[in-house]
Amino acid sequence: MNSLKPCVLSIDIGTSSMKGGVISLDGELYTFGRVPLADTGQNNFLDWDGLIWNRALKNLIQDLSNKLPLKQLDIKAVVVSGNGPTLVPLGDDGQLNGFSHLWLDKREKRIPGQKSFFLPAAAWIKENQPEIYDKTKYFLGCPEYISYILTGNSAGFTANSDFDPYIWTKDGIDTYQLDSDKFPDLVNIGEAIGLVTKEAEITTGITKGLPVYAGGSDFIMAILGTGTVVPGRTCDRAGTSEGINYCSEFSVENERIRTLPHVIDGLYNAAGILSSTGAIFEWFRRISGQKNKPYSEMMDEIKQIKHEQNIPGFYPSLHKGEVWEFSGGLFVGLEAFHGPVEMGRAVTTAIAYGVRDLVETLERNNCPIESLRVSGGQGRSSIWNQMKADVTGKIIEIPSVIDTELMGNACTGLKSTGFFATLSEASESMVKIVRSHTPDRLEHRKYNDGYNFYHQRCEDLVKIIGSGLGKEI
Repeated sequence: MNSLKPCVLSIDIGTSSMKGGVISLDGELYTFGRVPLADTGQNNFLDWDGLIWNRALKNLIQDLSNKLPLKQLDIKAVVVSGNGPTLVPLGDDGQLNGFSHLWLDKREKRIPGQKSFFLPAAAWIKENQPEIYDKTKYFLGCPEYISYILTGNSAGFTANSDFDPYIWTKDGIDTYQLDSDKFPDLVNIGEAIGLVTKEAEITTGITKGLPVYAGGSDFIMAILGTGTVVPGRTCDRAGTSEGINYCSEFSVENERIRTLPHVIDGLYNAAGILSSTGAIFEWFRRISGQKNKPYSEMMDEIKQIKHEQNIPGFYPSLHKGEVWEFSGGLFVGLEAFHGPVEMGRAVTTAIAYGVRDLVETLERNNCPIESLRVSGGQGRSSIWNQMKADVTGKIIEIPSVIDTELMGNACTGLKSTGFFATLSEASESMVKIVRSHTPDRLEHRKYNDGYNFYHQRCEDLVKIIGSGLGKEI
């Protein structure tokens, strides 16, 4: 490793963990760390204590420094991304003002026709927690809060002006009858926020004086970090939730596809959302007594289950829509001889079928997909990625840095410090595909039969059970 290569300190705040790494100009991950935040199987995430992020950041930087002293590296920038839409209230003293409103908190007051992901939560807080609303000086997003901790400067992060309505605008704030001075000005990804302060160096361990640049929502940075910056490329980003993100030249109009402006001007991000895939798998690990069992061992056992074996079907919910959520789920065809392995096969197959369903939905809407570029911890499992390839019939590609939010942050930081002219150039240069999984034709045919049966049984269940467990398909 050449420690003199320019690099970026990248930080990403997930739902269940905070990750960090230092990535060089040529896309090499010098050091990586991960600090747990919460157990997705045991927390409802209401009334989130934002100080958890503060403590995690300090522990993360200490972990990174223990592995490789950061002051030995030529760090040019710090960039933070994070989950969203999460709303963090700050008081006049710059301290947290009550609990934060996480992205999966469904308490909101939404006005039809309004695009903002953040303002409905603020409107709910105003109506139901007026004491918090009145004492809030600024509402910030999740990565904006950590950037504020580092620099003392407040801002909202947006991809570009086309994306502003999805964060907040003056018209949107007025429509929701909120106070505009509580929402800081928006800055584009890559714009300077400030320098790390002496106080931040003491509390976090990040060197004073390092420039901090605006990051963004984790899914946006994952798009950059997988090189999904060319029309037709597709990113499969998985964590607590999962999204199939297609880079499009046009806006896709479909109730199951969420189309947003792309971080690259003139393009669109057409995404199908599976809101609970990671949470479902962690739930299953917990209820089956396998929480401490290595993922690789679980997947190896699941792989041994043959197509012709009798296994139950798992249905996370009995409805489709923009969000595939774990609500009113059930196992069907469960027998006394079924154990954790058979049930695990049912759960993983259901997740893979959910991915295929979204891939097919995109393709029916003129978004042809040849391959899926993987993002997240799923990239570590060859068994799981081969299974996805066999189920979807698509090539699964694995980048060198699977925590692609961190890579997206690095692309942003090095573009902002002048090493690349554009974000596209940075992404194309730094992202490298190191492994791919090609569908096995025989396995794909077998999964086709299972996939068709799975959907038919789901339709039959809806007819029998009706709206008691979910909305009709």
